[in-house]
Amino acid sequence: MMLINGEPNRQISPADRGLAYGDGFFTTAKVVRGKVEFWRDHVERLMLASKKFAIELPSLLTLFSEVQTAIAGVELGCLKILITRGEGGRGYSGAGCENPTRIISVTPWPAQYQLWQRSGIALAPCQYQLGLNPQLAGYKTLNRLDQVLIKQELESLDVDDVIVCDINGYVVESSAANVFWFEQGTLYTPDLSQAGVNGVMRKQVLRCAEQLEIPVNIVKFKLDQLAQVDSMFITNTLMGLVPIKQFQQRVLTDFSLVQRLQQEIKDD
Repeated sequence: MMLINGEPNRQISPADRGLAYGDGFFTTAKVVRGKVEFWRDHVERLMLASKKFAIELPSLLTLFSEVQTAIAGVELGCLKILITRGEGGRGYSGAGCENPTRIISVTPWPAQYQLWQRSGIALAPCQYQLGLNPQLAGYKTLNRLDQVLIKQELESLDVDDVIVCDINGYVVESSAANVFWFEQGTLYTPDLSQAGVNGVMRKQVLRCAEQLEIPVNIVKFKLDQLAQVDSMFITNTLMGLVPIKQFQQRVLTDFSLVQRLQQEIKDD
């Protein structure tokens, strides 16, 4: 199912600025039994990006109605809401763009995530490094060439995912997920003020840790320091919380704290 500006359609104008310049933003959510998980947090993400990039969203009633149309009858799937500035403007300027484009699509949920949640995955360091841009850090914009190149590197490796650092060597994220680790009972996650995406599931983990009174540190952390961690996991809204069973040559077997968070995090 795909809706473009509320109508079933699979064609977009070649003059759309999302295609020409990546001028837009998006969010991706899990659909379970016809309901979008963490809907309010996804709406908040869209609203923050709308304000940041001065691209107007449709009314929340319109957005909700179109999403409900797209996910009707879906037992398990992936919802993507993509907003562009639409057509118009000259060159890079968006002046005169008055009709943003909204694309709502639903695709199958990757079945391997269920196994990953239970059994864990293997990670390796990524050679590709992210640039620093505090103006875009945290937002999920349409400019994803970094992630395309990271995925190309991942496909050449015999692991499930990679840990990605910035150009200064600080850990940022995996290829498409946020990173967490435990050390001596404290939960750590990278500082995303210079690079990376502030995921909706990351927000749930931090919220849950606070409720469980688990100490949390948001830090700048070099890759070699991960050799000392007790356990690790990665998160996004589709895969949930996925424990790491191996990082480089080190095998990690303690999933207890990750499993506790898996059990506690629920969409209210």
